[in-house]
Amino acid sequence: MEVIKDFLEEETFKVLEKEITDFNKIPFYFRPYVASEEETDKDFYFTHTIYENHQPNSDLFVLLTPILTKLNIKGLIRIKLNLYPRTEKLLNHNPHKDYDYKHKGCIYSLNTCNGFTVLGDTKVPSIANQALLFDPSIDHNSTTCTDKQARININFNYT
Repeated sequence: MEVIKDFLEEETFKVLEKEITDFNKIPFYFRPYVASEEETDKDFYFTHTIYENHQPNSDLFVLLTPILTKLNIKGLIRIKLNLYPRTEKLLNHNPHKDYDYKHKGCIYSLNTCNGFTVLGDTKVPSIANQALLFDPSIDHNSTTCTDKQARININFNYT
């Protein structure tokens, strides 16, 4: 696991943040649970799939070139934009694995909030322009936030 603050140059980050948080342009899709169907009675979130099945699914893909370059990606598996709406009480989602095989992952935070990602005993806070690099085939979980309208991040799975 590695945490990299100020992952992109400030100007590049601002352009990316502005485009992605223009919610009139991006279709987000409701997901009735985050990690397992047992969560449907208490939790949900919204996603926008940017890349999947060996092809871009969104015009946002071109904006991610600086991140893709910095990650030195050899093979792209999936890129997903996540939006976790604010909750009154901070919710920990169930632990999960993105895929069952060893690969690389990056959770890139677009905003700073009191939400976080949990890897084992480590809580990695959501800080704007921060990248969390790890193996998403190990159990991890996300949370909501209580201090902003939403927690927003981009999840990269790659080799």
